[in-house]
Amino acid sequence: MKRTALYICLAITSSMFLQCKDYLDVTNPGQSDNEFVMSSPEEAAKTLSWAYGEYRTNVAAGGNYNWQDPLGSDAEYMSEYPTGNNVIARLQPEASAVNNAATQYNSLNIILARASRIAQVIQDKGVVETTETNEWTQLYGEAKTMWALCGWELVRHFGDVPFGYENQYVQDYELKSRFAIMDTLIAELKLVEGSMYKVGEGGVTAERLNRSYANALIGEIALHAGGWQTIRTDVPGLYGDVQFDYRGTDDGTCVYARRKDYMDYIRMAEQYLNLAVNTHNGTTRLITSDDRSVNNPFQMHWQHINSRRSSPESLYEVACSPGFGGEHPYSQGRPGSNNGAVSVLNTFAAIRIVPSFFYNGYEDGDKRRDVSMVVTGSDAATGREALMPLGAGTRIGGGGPAINKWDQNRGDNPLIPNNAFRSSGMNYTVMRMADAMLMLAEAKAILGTDDAGAVNLVNQIRSRAFGNSNHPIASLSGETLLDAIYEERRLELLGEGDVRWDMIRSGKFNERAVKVRQEMENMMTGLASNGYYTFASGRTISNYIWTKHVQLNPGSSAAEVTQESTNPNDPARFPGWRGIYNWNAAVHASVAAKNLAIKGLYNYIDPNGAEAAALEADGYVRTNWGITISAGTNPAMYRAAILDGVVGRENLAPRYFHPMPLTVIDQSKGKVRNGYGLPNN
Repeated sequence: MKRTALYICLAITSSMFLQCKDYLDVTNPGQSDNEFVMSSPEEAAKTLSWAYGEYRTNVAAGGNYNWQDPLGSDAEYMSEYPTGNNVIARLQPEASAVNNAATQYNSLNIILARASRIAQVIQDKGVVETTETNEWTQLYGEAKTMWALCGWELVRHFGDVPFGYENQYVQDYELKSRFAIMDTLIAELKLVEGSMYKVGEGGVTAERLNRSYANALIGEIALHAGGWQTIRTDVPGLYGDVQFDYRGTDDGTCVYARRKDYMDYIRMAEQYLNLAVNTHNGTTRLITSDDRSVNNPFQMHWQHINSRRSSPESLYEVACSPGFGGEHPYSQGRPGSNNGAVSVLNTFAAIRIVPSFFYNGYEDGDKRRDVSMVVTGSDAATGREALMPLGAGTRIGGGGPAINKWDQNRGDNPLIPNNAFRSSGMNYTVMRMADAMLMLAEAKAILGTDDAGAVNLVNQIRSRAFGNSNHPIASLSGETLLDAIYEERRLELLGEGDVRWDMIRSGKFNERAVKVRQEMENMMTGLASNGYYTFASGRTISNYIWTKHVQLNPGSSAAEVTQESTNPNDPARFPGWRGIYNWNAAVHASVAAKNLAIKGLYNYIDPNGAEAAALEADGYVRTNWGITISAGTNPAMYRAAILDGVVGRENLAPRYFHPMPLTVIDQSKGKVRNGYGLPNN
């Protein structure tokens, strides 16, 4: 039986590089060798499915909260306090544990090595030497794209890493420049993207890596390669002959920089993002219509995901199965409670909305606002909708506004097999069309050669968001246009793990971080002085709101999952897209009035005035809201959790990378060390 090459595993073991038997290798005649497992496209697909499963289980999921990316921006934070879970999100690398992302680091390297080997075996069969796309060329392209995706994840999250050692036995290794790695990833993707099916062709759906996504991935990598980023200055010669422009001061370990030839990469980004959006998009499209009475096409994408369907807006989704996989919404969705009566409602909800953004982020009429953000969650013990207090806390116990895009209550059938915890079956959307369109707009704006095209792309997104064309951005250019695009990405992609990367890539991370921290200080001062604070949007946060549980289905104990409401006088449906599904647990039978009505969420009600008295006479209860922000440790929580690592480093580079694991450092013979203030032991 033929022996194949060994591949390296960057794993937490007694040595850095294990001599791992190739995934395709066998140890006894009862198993199948390479010739069998690659005997047909069907068998090859089964072999590649391991890589998909490993990516889903140990990279996309596992309680990693998108590796903390959505937990640290000028719109998102983590309300668990005090905690070590969000130190990278807060820009506090010195507080990180050296192995805090070891699972992801190791899995990415193992997947990368196995995908590379699978691609090599397919290539050795001679079945990809054709100009026509077929099942073999698709599988070859899938394996190479999986390899590139994992390489990109390594660079994005860890910076400069050992790379290019897969399927070799090595005892000596060193860091490789991220710019060289990105060049390699882009070059390999360019070689294979033309041999792959677009979404919808050849039976390939968005749940498989495809040409549409491969084009978008080239564009994404190129956009970041040409963007601002924090680079190391403590490793002489690391970046070879790449020349940089700088912002701010070098602290001796790192500096905020952009390569001088960045325009070459931005032109590449525009080319391939245009292919993904307009030429090779296949059946993927921006959802612009909704035949439901609510007519909110933006929400339709999330309705598909919550219903455990692949969305027609997705370029690539990580496939999950109800009862067996899918950590959305546990990690990042609408909060729930830890109660066995409805275990699936046990939703930790790590991503919370910075209160100043909740009140001031969206324009009136933007249909994305309530779909994206929510102030109530699900009480599994009672079957009731519950308010989430402001301040420190998780699940429905605190934390304030949360992400509303993933909600176990919403979908065609919220019930899943065995009421399984952290197994909703909702797919992970890796990239959707709106993201690709706005990256394309960004590339056009940086180039400055097609400002009208960039504005048009943004306005397509805004037309969908408002349901009409009455809210366009103007004919902008230069930095003003770029700022408008980054703002649109913040509104469109809230909670999806992109806002933080946009802040970094824009070169304005510190500026935006300082601004949001000041907004929060202004708000807290106003609440303490006046009992309320009014934002530029005209919305007001107050110390108190008034709440009451109501029955929206008279004569029935059933709850209701609400949809969109533009009527602020309907307190149980405004804000919209909340409520609770009628879970029918035995403990819920005696509990009536399961929906929550809220008064005073966006306007000030004098707690000693006639309106408050009338509400209380009608059964409403005065409930602490803004006043909670100034109670106990909450002021310290807000000041710490919202990008506190920028304080004292306003003119220095943001430090946002994760540490490479200890074994990578220990076995490198002194050639590999973490930088950026990260631990090395």
